[in-house]
Amino acid sequence: MIADIGALADGWGVLELFDKGGHLMWALLFLSVLALMVFFVCMWTTRQSAVLPPRMVMSVESCIRRKDYAGLMSMCERDGSSFALTVHVIVMFLQRNPRADIEEVREVAGAEGTRQANILTRQINWLSDIGAIAPMIGLLGTVIGMMKTFMEMAAGNFEGVKQMQMAQGIAEALITTAGGLVLAIPSMAAYVFFRSRIQKRITDMEVAVTHILSVIAVQMDRERRLSGTYQRGMAKEMMDDDDY
Repeated sequence: MIADIGALADGWGVLELFDKGGHLMWALLFLSVLALMVFFVCMWTTRQSAVLPPRMVMSVESCIRRKDYAGLMSMCERDGSSFALTVHVIVMFLQRNPRADIEEVREVAGAEGTRQANILTRQINWLSDIGAIAPMIGLLGTVIGMMKTFMEMAAGNFEGVKQMQMAQGIAEALITTAGGLVLAIPSMAAYVFFRSRIQKRITDMEVAVTHILSVIAVQMDRERRLSGTYQRGMAKEMMDDDDY
C-alpha cells in the first residue's frame, strides 16, 4: 500500500495536478497568493511594536505629568502605533476642549480604541473569507467534473477514449476539492491564530489606555483644585482690600 502511494506521488507532480484540476485551479492559485500576502501583512501589523510598543505607556505618562502635550503629540505621530494614535486623538481633544470632563475624554478614547481594533480585525477577516470561499470553489470544481463524467456515461460509449475522459472528469472533481481544502485549512488556522493574537493586543491596549486616562483624571482634578484654591485666595484678597 505504501509503495503504491509513493508511486502515485512520483507519477503526479504539482504542476500536473494543477493542469488536470481544470480552470478553477487558477482561481485557487489567486486565492493562495492573496492569502499569503494577507498573512505577511497581518504578521507585520499585529506585532507588539505596531499596537503597543514597549515602554510607550511610561513615555506617554511622563509627558502628561510634565504637561508636555506638544512633545507628546510629536512622539505619537512618529510612533504611529495603535496606542499612539489613540493617545494622539485624546490629546487633540483635550487641547481643543480644555473644559471637558473625564467622562467626555473616556468617550473619545473608547471611540478611537474601537476604531483601531476594527482596523486590526478587518485585516484578518480576509483570511476567514478565503477559508470559506476556497472549499466552495473546490466544490464547484467537483460538480463540474462529475457533470463531465455523467455526460460521458449518458453518451453510452465506455470504451477507449470515453473511459479516459470519464477518468479525467473524476480526477478534476477530486483535485479541485483537495485544492480547495488545502487552501482553506491553513487560511482558517492562520485566522484563528491572528484572532487570538489581536484579542491579546487589544486587551493590553485597553489596559494601557485606561491607565493613561487615570493619569489624565488625576491631572485634571489637581488643576481644578489648584484653580479653586487660587480663586478663593483672590476672593479673600479682594475682601481684605474692601475692608481697608
